[in-house]
Amino acid sequence: MDSAVTELVEAVRADVRARLLDLLDEVTGRKVLLLDSTIVGPLDLIVSPSDLKDHGVQQWHKLSDQTVAADCSQMIFLVRCARIELVDMMAKQILADEKEQKERLYVAVFVPNKTEECVQRLAASNVKANVRITECAIHHFPSDKDVLSMETPRLYHDFHVLGDPSGPFYAAQALMSLQHKFGTIPSVHAIGGAGRVVVEVMQRLRKEDQAGQAKLSTAGKVEIQPGVPPVAAHPKGAAAIRRREEASSPALAASPEVQEAKTARINELVVIDRRVDLFSVLCSQFTYQALIDSAYGIQNNLIDISNASWAKDRGNANSTVRLSPDDPFYQEIRDLHIDKLGPLLEEKARAVQQTYSEKDNVKHKSASDMAEYIKKFKTAQSAHPLLEMHINLAHDLKDKIQSEDYRQMLKLEDEITAQSTSSQSCLDTVEDIMDDQKPFHEALRLLCLLSLVNNGIKAKQLDQLKRTFLQSYGFEHMLTLANMERAGLLRYQHGKSGWSTIKRQFNLFVEDGAADQDITYAYSGYAPLSVRLVQMTRSQPKGWMSLRDALSLLHGPAQELQQPDSNSAKEQDGNKSSIVLVCFLGGVTSGEIAALRRLAELEDGRRRFLIMTTEFINSKKIFDSMRNEEVFKQAPVEGKARPQERSLRGFGPSPQIRNRRAPAHSLGRRFWPTSR
Repeated sequence: MDSAVTELVEAVRADVRARLLDLLDEVTGRKVLLLDSTIVGPLDLIVSPSDLKDHGVQQWHKLSDQTVAADCSQMIFLVRCARIELVDMMAKQILADEKEQKERLYVAVFVPNKTEECVQRLAASNVKANVRITECAIHHFPSDKDVLSMETPRLYHDFHVLGDPSGPFYAAQALMSLQHKFGTIPSVHAIGGAGRVVVEVMQRLRKEDQAGQAKLSTAGKVEIQPGVPPVAAHPKGAAAIRRREEASSPALAASPEVQEAKTARINELVVIDRRVDLFSVLCSQFTYQALIDSAYGIQNNLIDISNASWAKDRGNANSTVRLSPDDPFYQEIRDLHIDKLGPLLEEKARAVQQTYSEKDNVKHKSASDMAEYIKKFKTAQSAHPLLEMHINLAHDLKDKIQSEDYRQMLKLEDEITAQSTSSQSCLDTVEDIMDDQKPFHEALRLLCLLSLVNNGIKAKQLDQLKRTFLQSYGFEHMLTLANMERAGLLRYQHGKSGWSTIKRQFNLFVEDGAADQDITYAYSGYAPLSVRLVQMTRSQPKGWMSLRDALSLLHGPAQELQQPDSNSAKEQDGNKSSIVLVCFLGGVTSGEIAALRRLAELEDGRRRFLIMTTEFINSKKIFDSMRNEEVFKQAPVEGKARPQERSLRGFGPSPQIRNRRAPAHSLGRRFWPTSR
């Protein structure tokens, strides 16, 4: 892992940690902490339970409809300002305490900043007078040594389905916080509708910061009568003014013009809207970490293995396993293609057994040799449980990718992306998957991939598939399908497909022999479009300007701009290697992260990549975000007549179920049969 990028991430971690702990220290004494559920997990990446206890937190709970009983005289609510519904839960807790005549100091901390909507919601609940309202500018949660996550789920859904621009706005604030800390990023590339919003907000915030800095530079001057010599402000008074300014604007506090950054600088920014590249979410990934995420689901570097058969045999062992980025062994294997993993694990296991077998010969060795062996033995002994866990995980993944269902779906995916089979044949196979009630996200993944590749699906065929899907998975998915259409995942066909041109212009598929030496290794032959876009900012003579016709085939505008910053320019002149910040709006996949790391190797370290994302995503998560089942669980409003049933396009009576099976597909691999 590159030390300069790691230095940036550690600087962000230290800053976030300091902000949070300083906030806790402002409320002196014993306190209880009620947390937004989306912050609880990521918070573990920043502070430990012992840190909270050291700073006076006696209890911490998720904020919910259930009130919390605590004897502490102070209560802190830490919630995201975007989750306005949590304000009602805060009010419920406060009113319940008042009913029991408990006297407490309440502090509402909004992340990353307080909004007028939150304040007004507190006022409407009649609790504003009881609460001290503040904010904490926490934008990033470092989840790896080269990855910063905002941990704000559903941005893709909220922006492209609901038209809510708040997600890109907060992403722009997060990017500005990095620029305030490490310096202005001179070169900016952005693509997609959400990317355009981010750039516009960044430009506006930059102008506001410049105006704020101009105000700060004149804050210490004293207005006097004409002809009277100016009096210098007292140093302590100037310092007080600066502290007040910094408290009101954390961005100014860390501005490079106010405080020179001591770490490396970011030289380039690439902002990618998830809708521009949905292919990389829908296509199968083959790195170890990506397959773990697909099979178990990784949340805040944790996986739940309680349902794994091998884990149940371990008795009372903890069902939650941490995949720590600080573990050198996991760092070594997480981005490996699954083909490479089996032999490596076997080699590691043989090495441990070899160390154990040398125990019988220790008594014939000298004291120094014995001490050296004991050290080696302890290392092997500590590595044994971790190695055993990864071997069990790898076997589970091997069983999955060798299953007949997986092979058939992979074969269908290859046929769709290669357009080697008629659309009708592929649709028939997708319908069979729905009829068999395979996991709903797998059926939708292939259906949406077919829609994207062919620029939609013919109306008659799509309506038929909608009916089949609703019959197999339930009527509550009516809104799921509607949201998918609004988000661009699924659409009725209109116009000619541009997929073949996109494949050719961006070189998305390479031959099997060249895949290992390209970013395509993570997807077994497919290059993530998002990573190709990052690569082409440097590989093309004029960057994206050389790709205007190709970029016009993608969703949303592409733009390049330069932000003037003389300091960055000077540093770049003396340093051939540059740091590129790649920002994913709507989530990043494990395969894309692995591909970016491989790209850094292919470019011989000329560019090093820092990844920022709103969340981590895979095909299951993106379709889960499209669900709105809670709408159907709401009780009907009394006094309103039931609307007359009408025939909606695509939701008519279900067709007769057919029993077709796609032919088995042999991938020709002995142990890890995954290559396309």
